[in-house]
Amino acid sequence: MHVLMVDDHVMFLQGLRSLLGLMLPGLRVDTAHSIESAALQVASANHDLVLLDWHLAEGDGDQAIERLREAGCLARIVVLSGETDAALIRRSVDCGAAGFVPKQYSSEQMITALEQVLAGQIFLPFETPPDAPVATREPESDPRLAGLTPRQIDVYRAAARGLSNKLIARELGIAPSTVKSHLSAVFSALGVANRTEAAYQASREGLRLF
Repeated sequence: MHVLMVDDHVMFLQGLRSLLGLMLPGLRVDTAHSIESAALQVASANHDLVLLDWHLAEGDGDQAIERLREAGCLARIVVLSGETDAALIRRSVDCGAAGFVPKQYSSEQMITALEQVLAGQIFLPFETPPDAPVATREPESDPRLAGLTPRQIDVYRAAARGLSNKLIARELGIAPSTVKSHLSAVFSALGVANRTEAAYQASREGLRLF
């Protein structure tokens, strides 16, 4: 797995990189200290995961996520922040983040959260317990999704990564209108109204989407 960490606090960046190295010795980790540096890196390499500090000197996470997507980033973007109010967490998910991990977690809690992220789950504080891993389930095993086609599941997975309809259409080679139709079917099957509600539900239920 190829991970990009974006943070302008060098000590935190170095500490997290060491922590990830202990968790997964074979993990490939790149670092960036700014939005523009991160955008250049995602434009030249295929990352599986981006760990993004919400508050950067150049702007907040919503600006950073938009810039990374404009640069062609198709990876999951997971926000790390010392600020953890519910409104900010929801804002990050609304912007396309595929998870949110508080910086003030203990080392043990941080490891548990990141293990769930690396295992393909969406981690959201207050939805996912920080002290114990949630049992992982594949979406194909969910009876609510039994009536969906494999392509609709593919669209669901891509949306869970935070990709826009346009990027999903480009990645899967289908029309944006088809993406919208498939997402409507997914949301209806799950009993949710939008991507954000679907992300919170996936976090609570431990769905493996990546």
